[in-house]
Amino acid sequence: MRPSLMNYSPGSPLPTTSSFERLRLMATRRVAGKGVFCSLRFLVILGTWISYLYLHPLKNNPSYYGGSTSSTNSVDQMQASCRRRLDKLDHIFNERRRIRQQATPTYEYKNYKMKFDLYEPEASCFSEERFGSDSDVRYEAFGDGPKFVCGVDVLAQKAKLLDKNCLVYSVGSNNDVRFEKSVHTHITGCEIHTFDPTLTDTPFVGGEYATFHPWGLGTDGGKEGNTMHTRKDEGERMSFQTIIQKLGHTNRTIDILKIDCQGCEYAAMPPLFELIASGSVRVDQVLIELHDTKKTNFATKDGQLNQFFSGADKAKLRIVHKERNQWGCDGFRCVEYAFVSESFLREANEAIVCSTEYF
Repeated sequence: MRPSLMNYSPGSPLPTTSSFERLRLMATRRVAGKGVFCSLRFLVILGTWISYLYLHPLKNNPSYYGGSTSSTNSVDQMQASCRRRLDKLDHIFNERRRIRQQATPTYEYKNYKMKFDLYEPEASCFSEERFGSDSDVRYEAFGDGPKFVCGVDVLAQKAKLLDKNCLVYSVGSNNDVRFEKSVHTHITGCEIHTFDPTLTDTPFVGGEYATFHPWGLGTDGGKEGNTMHTRKDEGERMSFQTIIQKLGHTNRTIDILKIDCQGCEYAAMPPLFELIASGSVRVDQVLIELHDTKKTNFATKDGQLNQFFSGADKAKLRIVHKERNQWGCDGFRCVEYAFVSESFLREANEAIVCSTEYF
């Protein structure tokens, strides 16, 4: 038997010199054999991979790899796919609105609690959030007061890139400036204007965030408002057209219009909707509390309410949110609505639907 170091144990005689030589030759041959085997195995794998890459029947099909061989074409395909998704969403939103419009002429409500039932959200903003916190924490917006805003990050980016080009109107304050503070904090760079004709005895507390105007919203020289609560009927009333012109905001977009004017909305908003529909004014979001102003003389239809939503439709504003005010108005007489323009809703949704950041 040939001597082997593998069989050597302590106490046994050491192999001779000739034995060591034989062991060395055996080890060399074994290693060489393994090396040849490994090399051949590597060449087989490499050859298989090369054949796959160059001979595979689908290798020239860009869709096989999930895109185009050209980075430019790949981006174009992604953008086209995104547009198709947004077009599909627009089609769905339009159909929902059409069904509601079709039902409006014959719709009747049996009691006051059903008055706003016909007007439900018909579109979705995927970046919608409750906005208007007491603190500096963005999403800490609870209770009565905060509004539902679409595309906060899109607005913040716009305000950052276009200095002071973001414009916010807040109509009706009662010195609750949580919304103004949140805009100032989280959409830095917005120009904010607050309007309230009732703050005659108390100074406005939000001067750090907004420019205050003691004007009421309505018709020029009118006295609209105060239909739900006993507030002082003081201050000057103006139409939106007059306010916009007086502040030098003609040809500027009002990014957010927040309104809680205790009933003035039915006089002030239809003319604004007409201006938006004609292209004279652009408003991207309307966050508004609608009030049931008819506490007597119950009727099964409300032409005033129908006129309001018909005007919003003509202005191409979509209903994206609805919330009954459970803190007042008997829990059903006042309803918070959020409207977003078709163009901005598409822009805000594009930032989510077409972005790889969220997936």
